[in-house]
Amino acid sequence: MGFNHKPLIPYASETKFTSNGAASMGVDEHTPLIHSQKTVGYSNSENNGANGIMHKVLVAFSVYTNGAKVLNTKQASGALTCVNGIRFLSLAWVIWGHTYVFAMTTIDNISSVTQDLMKRWTMQVLISGPFSVDSFFVLSGLLVTYLTMREMKKGSGRFRINWGLYYFHRFWRLTPPYMLVLLVYVPTIYYWTNGPMWVSTVDGFDPYCSETWWTNLLYINNVVKSKKMCMGWSWYLANDMQFFVISPLILFPLFWNEIIGVGVLLATLLGSWITTGIVSNVNQLPPGSTNQAGFDILYVKPWIRIGPYLIGMLVGYILYVTECKPKLNRLTALIGWVVATATALALVYGLYDVYQGHPLSNDVGAFYNAVSRTAWGACVGWVIYACCTGYGGFVNTLMSWKAFVPLSRLTYCAYLIHPIIMYVVYMGRETLIHATDVTMTYIYFGNMVASFAGAFIVSMVFEAPMMGLEKAILRREKSA
Repeated sequence: MGFNHKPLIPYASETKFTSNGAASMGVDEHTPLIHSQKTVGYSNSENNGANGIMHKVLVAFSVYTNGAKVLNTKQASGALTCVNGIRFLSLAWVIWGHTYVFAMTTIDNISSVTQDLMKRWTMQVLISGPFSVDSFFVLSGLLVTYLTMREMKKGSGRFRINWGLYYFHRFWRLTPPYMLVLLVYVPTIYYWTNGPMWVSTVDGFDPYCSETWWTNLLYINNVVKSKKMCMGWSWYLANDMQFFVISPLILFPLFWNEIIGVGVLLATLLGSWITTGIVSNVNQLPPGSTNQAGFDILYVKPWIRIGPYLIGMLVGYILYVTECKPKLNRLTALIGWVVATATALALVYGLYDVYQGHPLSNDVGAFYNAVSRTAWGACVGWVIYACCTGYGGFVNTLMSWKAFVPLSRLTYCAYLIHPIIMYVVYMGRETLIHATDVTMTYIYFGNMVASFAGAFIVSMVFEAPMMGLEKAILRREKSA
């Protein structure tokens, strides 16, 4: 979750970046919040002249065509189908947490609500919501490794992949909807609603965007002027892009020499643990710290957050090597599920006593901050591995439910806009909210529906047309 203004992202096939400059794209599985449509191979019978290109450009803006693609529940053969459910449920967890975080300034019983949340065992799932973002990092690291390794294998190494296109595709897929949402939201939000709370708070919602928007464009807003971050929730996008940029530094060693590659990955992971522990200890930041210092120093920095991404890369490599085929006996698989489940429950509920007024020592807290996110990533990694290799059982059946396919396609846009929707709804009220379980549950489902409905509109206006234009341009270059 994470937000700096108050305490606080398929067709699981492949993305091919080939040496001839053509791109045959399945889902952009490198980005767990993004779920694109499949572009089938190039056909010599296609009209690649000016009329053909213009036709493709016009089709790229077709709401009917794009809507049909988004709502289609079919998946490619060999798809990593469990990714759909994990992606959607992770974002649902994010929105649940933000439903409470954004509401805090508009609740008339905030003291009792806060105390109640901390004391109730059942609400530890809500308080542990930041782990949901680590699930996204696992997905991203896993998919970039699994898919890129397959492409490198087909071409006997690096020359199969056009690395310039590899980075261009990523930037093009993420940036247009991201920047267009920013450009529409920042100058116009003042006029979206009205009310006593709105007038007094709207100037403070994102006061630095005019100064720091360029750091968002370059995906460095988590390390440059991070205390003045525009769209505070966009820290995740910056981290994910940064991890993607440096991923070949691990992918190449992994491809050419398994021992060296795994060694580089584990050394990077160890370095992240040590750095996190030192930063946490020196600054005396306890687990779950939600103040500005905790957000800026610990929560958004890539050297702190890379652990789950590296775990995802390791699991992706294992799936690549094993070709997603069962390699475990039933007892080993059962032990894997027991350990993963127990670890996940310990992470979610492990700080309950801390919230009852029994804080951890500074050293123990630093250790927890260093390894907890990686441990969560390992749990998610096991779920994906088990589901993809036939050990998932009913979990795989649930995560692979077809209804999750179109919903997972909208997660990126929903992530971009859901805080804006919440802010407008909460701050545009004329009366305060008296929070109860029923009231907050009702508001949560309203936020979910509004976020995904808005995401569909944003996808039709911003995201899908950019995807179509990219395909038209790349096909044009292929035929030239």
